[in-house]
Amino acid sequence: MRPIRVLIVVLLMSAVGSGAAQAGSTGGGALVPPAGQHGIVSNPTSPTVFTRTLRRNDRGSDVKTLQTWLTDVGYSVPATGFFGSMTKAAVKRFQRAHGLRPASGTVGRRTAGALLAQVRKITTADPPAAVGVPADATGSWVFPLTPVSRVLTPSHWTRDQGIDIGTVNNACGPDVVEVAMTSGTIVQEGISGFGPYAPIIKVDSGPYQGRYIYYGHAAPALVPVGTHVTAGQPIAEVGCGDVGISSAPHIEIGISDIGGPPCCPGYQETSPQMYDMVLGLYKKAGG
Repeated sequence: MRPIRVLIVVLLMSAVGSGAAQAGSTGGGALVPPAGQHGIVSNPTSPTVFTRTLRRNDRGSDVKTLQTWLTDVGYSVPATGFFGSMTKAAVKRFQRAHGLRPASGTVGRRTAGALLAQVRKITTADPPAAVGVPADATGSWVFPLTPVSRVLTPSHWTRDQGIDIGTVNNACGPDVVEVAMTSGTIVQEGISGFGPYAPIIKVDSGPYQGRYIYYGHAAPALVPVGTHVTAGQPIAEVGCGDVGISSAPHIEIGISDIGGPPCCPGYQETSPQMYDMVLGLYKKAGG
């Protein structure tokens, strides 16, 4: 029986080696982008939009995203983060209008997928342009991660509520520090879906005064709530492992809409303009 066992071992080793090659795993410090770097909204090519079925009495940032999407496509409902009777009624109207049976008011995979498809149609046909986040940035703003050499290139970034930015070989912790993009005050740490340490900065000056910048999937936070920070000051580290609803170490950096709550904007509500801003800062930092 020994020859058979040897053959099995050889075949298994061959299969493992082939899989590693297909995954692009190489030595010499190659850039290996982690798969599926997303926050509350999953990869647009995935059949799963939310990480759970949403129904009445649920709470969370994913419920707030649902409510924002419903409003975007014409079924206005307050973005409270609580799935109440108004949200259920809006979901039912959406389901009936799009032939989703039964029209139960519960948001499963089919309803979420249909809703996201309608949101994409709107953002593709008429991209949001009035959120007040220009493509350029003043000298008082900096890229949110350091060192920039450990940040994956923009071709690997994705946009949902904010900008998902991964790291080289899943670097995290003290190897990749999150810094304040501009001066402001830490008003909150911990965001549903983004982890218990995710900081939120309230901008205190300039054209963005009063807006909120959030850092999703951070761990740990390095300064307490109430701290006034300046541009470039370390405020957290990129969380190692799955921090919040995520599948790999990364940051989701986003900014609130004008007059919006601290967190979080709707799907691509501010992220297209925030992307241009962060990209400019990345290039300025030598990326």
